[in-house]
Amino acid sequence: MNFNRRRFLEVLALAGITLPNISVAQEKEANEAEGEFSFLVPAYLQNQTETGVSIFTILSKEAFAWLEILDNAGNVHKKIYQSEDGMINANTDFFHFTIEDAPRSFRYRIKAKEVQKFDPYKIVYGQEIETPIFEAKLAKSDQEQIRCLVYNDVHEEKSSYHDLIPNQDIAPYDFFVMNGDSFHYVTNQQDITEKLLKPIEFFATSKPFIMNRGNHETRGSFARNFKRYFGYPDNKYYQAFKRGPIFWIMLDSGEDKPDNHEVYAGTVDYDNYRKEQAQWLEQVLQSKERKRAQHTVVISHIPIFHSDDWHGTLDNRACFHPLFQKY
Repeated sequence: MNFNRRRFLEVLALAGITLPNISVAQEKEANEAEGEFSFLVPAYLQNQTETGVSIFTILSKEAFAWLEILDNAGNVHKKIYQSEDGMINANTDFFHFTIEDAPRSFRYRIKAKEVQKFDPYKIVYGQEIETPIFEAKLAKSDQEQIRCLVYNDVHEEKSSYHDLIPNQDIAPYDFFVMNGDSFHYVTNQQDITEKLLKPIEFFATSKPFIMNRGNHETRGSFARNFKRYFGYPDNKYYQAFKRGPIFWIMLDSGEDKPDNHEVYAGTVDYDNYRKEQAQWLEQVLQSKERKRAQHTVVISHIPIFHSDDWHGTLDNRACFHPLFQKY
């Protein structure tokens, strides 16, 4: 296509249209990109145990943030920072706070100050904001019954998170599990905030959830950054824990196609990863805690028995089914 700039401007003039000043347009674009300093995701709970819980938050701009535990009168009982290697996390939009000492039922909020400048010898803060006050609980050690809701294959149908809860009442549930394929694929942080964390905000500020990865969470340019947004006890997607009368085992079933499939272009190693999990699983199934539990529940995205004979199904079956039969 040939583009005649002079003719284009003549047409605009005849139509009574003028082009905006370039500097004004660029300034307007920059202002829109900056946006308001706010919480994109005010809070979501991870890694709930009898003694603690992790709480994550995501902001619209780089910030310095902290969490406050409040008493019943609304007074600050304790401030918690994300601290590592002598440095308190700052100048970032993503924070996670670990609560190791709190009443079983507690109230909390998160505060943040915008970082306007973070130079070697001068840090300048801007606006300070805070979340509403939320209420949460730690796990109960002697719980006789437990209720968990498992989501599977939501595939970005965001309203499903709310619609699939009976009577839209979250009160009866102790925790939630995202058992894979919440996404089609993940290409950036916005996918995670807009397609998962914001739609589940109605329960995630007070009830913990576990992200148990499916084969679609392994796809996309942001898949290798995915783990940092969720709490895993040993920094592994697979995990096991006792809650109520149940011993829970979460397996990461990996991809559905062979590792050498052309779509992966040599970038995956799920067969060895499943073997790694099998070695771990054998130890877990023999543990005293598992044997003492009244029930054992295994949650995995790809079922080891179902109608297809794809590689993922068959390899999961080969790795894990003999152990379930043995123990």
